[in-house]
Amino acid sequence: MSTAAPKLGVKMSPADAKAYIDQTNEKVIQRWKERVTQGPFMSKFLEGTLPMTAIKLFFKNWGNFTVEINTLVSVSYHKHIGFFKRHSDLMGPLGAKIADEFIHPEPPGHVLVMLQTAEALGLTRDEILREPMLPECRAILDFKRQLMWEGTVAEWWFSMLTEEPIGHWSAMWFKTLTEKYGFTQQQAVYFSTHVEADLKEHEDGVMGHASFNKIVMQRILEDGYADCREGYNLEYCAIAAVDLYGVMHRAAAELAADSF
Repeated sequence: MSTAAPKLGVKMSPADAKAYIDQTNEKVIQRWKERVTQGPFMSKFLEGTLPMTAIKLFFKNWGNFTVEINTLVSVSYHKHIGFFKRHSDLMGPLGAKIADEFIHPEPPGHVLVMLQTAEALGLTRDEILREPMLPECRAILDFKRQLMWEGTVAEWWFSMLTEEPIGHWSAMWFKTLTEKYGFTQQQAVYFSTHVEADLKEHEDGVMGHASFNKIVMQRILEDGYADCREGYNLEYCAIAAVDLYGVMHRAAAELAADSF
């Protein structure tokens, strides 16, 4: 049964809030399957038939994206500090989530393991960090940036429902690179790191990122803080994020094919 959409100023019970989040999360997972997993890039990649040129093009842009999105996530502590002051028990887990991105397994954190996998793909540090991203790949980053700086607390955090499917996507990448493309586990370390970070409680009790995000969303709804601008709603922010990840994948598949 469908749960009524949250409304600004109307506090939801814990059960209703959880039901709405679960319902939206199911839609996100299904949309990810349709737009990413079953798309032209991932379907061929999972078969082991996607050319390495397409994989390199995608990861060149993905690597650049990860650097910028992680710094944007850290901004949430500053931008949403009013909300976290009201829910001070979440300040510790939020700090741990942000720190995890920058210090695990060692500084500069996930950037380090991303660059290790980039090197295994034959990409240089400068190609990842200093060359322009494809517009189709920058779209998700600019959408997230817009939600952070112009949007609301609720819009941003519901767009973060994508961290759960990204965790499962990372597991697919790790398995496929190591089983069908001849990568060692260490060469594919970026993806194994993200399976742990997004889906599991890990080193020093750091909560899985997807689980933490859902707790924040639950508190937002229980507060009656489901504030959305005209033309936006919570489900839209979550689903649009998935669609833009799909655009990133599709662009890499199409542009790599055009290069032949």
